[in-house]
Amino acid sequence: MIDFSTLLFFIRNGKRAQNGESGRSFVAVGQGAKLVKQVCTYDNIFAKGTKSAVNAFKTVAQNDKIFNGISKGVKFASENVNPLIVVSSGINVITSDDKQTAAITEAGNLAGMFAMEGWMKKHLDDIVKELPISKKWQPIVRGVAFVAGSIGVSTLGSKIGKLVATKLKTENEKAQFELNAQRQRLVSGQNNFAPKSLAYSA
Repeated sequence: MIDFSTLLFFIRNGKRAQNGESGRSFVAVGQGAKLVKQVCTYDNIFAKGTKSAVNAFKTVAQNDKIFNGISKGVKFASENVNPLIVVSSGINVITSDDKQTAAITEAGNLAGMFAMEGWMKKHLDDIVKELPISKKWQPIVRGVAFVAGSIGVSTLGSKIGKLVATKLKTENEKAQFELNAQRQRLVSGQNNFAPKSLAYSA
């Protein structure tokens, strides 16, 4: 059965990769590979075509080192989507001009995402089963709800992180300004003291 949350995340991460978040391209590849596996479990013309393509790819990979490396990379990506999301966030921090703000913002984003997804994995199925909808619609509703919850709470976490980072940055700048002012006063006081001392000595 196709997991609609994986499909929606695949589309979203593909768009984010196109918009310059290079780390998300690996995430999209992993989710795309998951979708292919899910399609292969069906017994219809489309699934048979997908299986044929996968088998052809495996055959080529067995006889070609480059393709073999690619297939292993795709398999790794499909099995490690969440770690790759963390890596993607790390890339965003490294490439950011304001690394402190980026780090706190990404931390809020990941904390929100993992917390909400953890909760939904435990409770969402039971909630969806209680809804007055047909069973054939339940996977779609679950997928959309999972994506909406994950994106919504991760976005909220990101915004909270950004607010915290902005406040921290403002406080740091204020502290630095006060420190510089103290140094300036100290230097000014020393300059004022030196001539008086020389005049007294004379």
